[in-house]
Amino acid sequence: MRIKNPLLNYLILLITTFIGYSSYAQIPPRQWAHHYGGSNVDIPYVIKFTNDSGTIVGGYTSSKDGDVRPLPNRDYWDLWVLKLDKCGNIQWEKSFGGTGYESARDVAQTSDGGYIVLGETNSTDGGVVAGYGGTKDIWLLKLDANGILQWQKRYGGSGLDIGNHIEIMSDGSYLIAASSSSNDGDIKGNHGSGGYTDGVLMKINSTGTLLWSKCYGGSKNEELFDFEIINGNIYLAGFTNSVDGDIPPDQKNYDVWLLALDQNGNKIFSKIYGGSQNDVAYCMTKGADGTLTLAGYTTSNDGDVSGAKGAQDYWVLNVDTKGKLNWQKVLGGTDADYAKTIITDKDGGYIVGGVTYSVDGDISNPLGEADYWTVKLSPAGNVIWKQNWGGAENDNMRYMIHNPVNDEYYLAGDSESGDGDFSDTKGETDFGIIKLKLPAIQTKDSAVCNVNGFIAAPDTLRDVCGNDSVYVTYKPVLINGPFNNIRKADTIFSGQSVTLHANGNGNVFWSSNSTLSCTACTDPVASPMATTVYTATNYLADGCQVSDQFTVVVLNDAMVMMPTAFTPNGDGLNDFFGPIGKVPDGYRFMLYNRNGELVFKSNSIGDRWNGTYKGQLQPTSVFIYLIEYKDLQNKPHQQKGTFLLIR
Repeated sequence: MRIKNPLLNYLILLITTFIGYSSYAQIPPRQWAHHYGGSNVDIPYVIKFTNDSGTIVGGYTSSKDGDVRPLPNRDYWDLWVLKLDKCGNIQWEKSFGGTGYESARDVAQTSDGGYIVLGETNSTDGGVVAGYGGTKDIWLLKLDANGILQWQKRYGGSGLDIGNHIEIMSDGSYLIAASSSSNDGDIKGNHGSGGYTDGVLMKINSTGTLLWSKCYGGSKNEELFDFEIINGNIYLAGFTNSVDGDIPPDQKNYDVWLLALDQNGNKIFSKIYGGSQNDVAYCMTKGADGTLTLAGYTTSNDGDVSGAKGAQDYWVLNVDTKGKLNWQKVLGGTDADYAKTIITDKDGGYIVGGVTYSVDGDISNPLGEADYWTVKLSPAGNVIWKQNWGGAENDNMRYMIHNPVNDEYYLAGDSESGDGDFSDTKGETDFGIIKLKLPAIQTKDSAVCNVNGFIAAPDTLRDVCGNDSVYVTYKPVLINGPFNNIRKADTIFSGQSVTLHANGNGNVFWSSNSTLSCTACTDPVASPMATTVYTATNYLADGCQVSDQFTVVVLNDAMVMMPTAFTPNGDGLNDFFGPIGKVPDGYRFMLYNRNGELVFKSNSIGDRWNGTYKGQLQPTSVFIYLIEYKDLQNKPHQQKGTFLLIR
């Protein structure tokens, strides 16, 4: 779309120039924001990219209308999975569950195009496989590409079992980070009792069979929410409240917990970070430099924590793979702020996201009661930009993903707002998905009759969804001839055709000729019966033009002409030696020096000698050539002679 407003043109030029220097120092513009759900409460926990350039979102629903197809036994929450195309349109939605509580905590696309969904359930009806007790169990569902359930498995014991994060391994198996208060069933070796939870790592094969499950923690509460794999080691992040078992004894209250394991689940180290109050890590990301950056919240302002802003702040900390703390950053205002998700950006920095209830401190553009809040950090943890998203009501961001190829970002959370970034509501609380995109920057040549005083309005190109996608500026280039920098002649035999090529930077037209296949085209096919000169003209809309001619030589038989000397001195003239002409078949060209040594041979008339032999320049001397070829009647010909190489 060509932009006409002069002020807008100027602003776009400033933006494109600035983005060209520092794309990732800019807040990605919002492309669209949509609500999904029904009249009740719909909460998403995760969004992931799919291989068709769309996304899949998982969480739970208590709705029975709107975008949600009702299930007859939906009394509380059901697990809800929503498949969106790249424009945010619903392709399909599926809900699963019984009369209890179900939700999806994570999802990943499998190699067959389907999906593995990590969820939780405490139902024993509605098609849900039987579990271990009346509390929640870990629930794993395998869906096909259309969301049809292929199989389901349930893991846990008689306590509370919650799966938080799943990764598909290279062999098709799954690793699950979880939390559990069980010490029976699938969970063995829990360090706590009386309802306290341990962090759990489970390995499941591709068909859902539990291979092993291991507990980590102490006598009080631990949870593991996220993990990264670096050089074969598994790094898990969460929180701890213990001072025994796998936990260092200097833990103060609730601390951020980093647990390193080998691929068999054996402990490498266990580290804690924080102060005297509560410190929790909900998420982590692997940095471009191989470090780990964790994010969550803190209520401390001592120990490892400095720079508190209020009651509860974002806390971001970077550690190496040995657990050494490199830097930490506290972000927020005087009210509550929780970081729930973090990604490594294309420039090596980080974007951390979550929810803010603050209207001061680091929050500069509050929108409502609670907002999605994103903060861009440099690789060293310095703030680059900050942005609130949402509307006047409560908007709670829970997950974020990034496609570095297309510079696209998706934010997912639960939203009550129908204003600000969101223009629609479905009910009490909806899935709220926001797509951000850094527009690509392109500079295109624009052919002109005169470069002096050239002014062209920039373009904003839209993608297939109708959203601004590319900013285009134009560079003036003088109109050229239709054959600039390409050949202007060719040779054919009688009865043959040849495609002519023009590279004019405007509109190319050929002068009318009955032997041309077209005239208002760049590359017509010419079928002359005799040698013919064709004229092409490069036009611009404002009337200027440049014309040139192309000659097609028509031969009635093979033709070979040999020069008598050549001067390979690198001046671009006569630097290669060989016959000039055209032959249909059976061509062979050989060169000999005065000692009878073969110094060059060729089977193509276009392949000629450069004056060297065995990598050495040949001196001034007389050389002998032999040419063999066949004419159009398939009659063989041989031509011999001498020539002089001049240095």
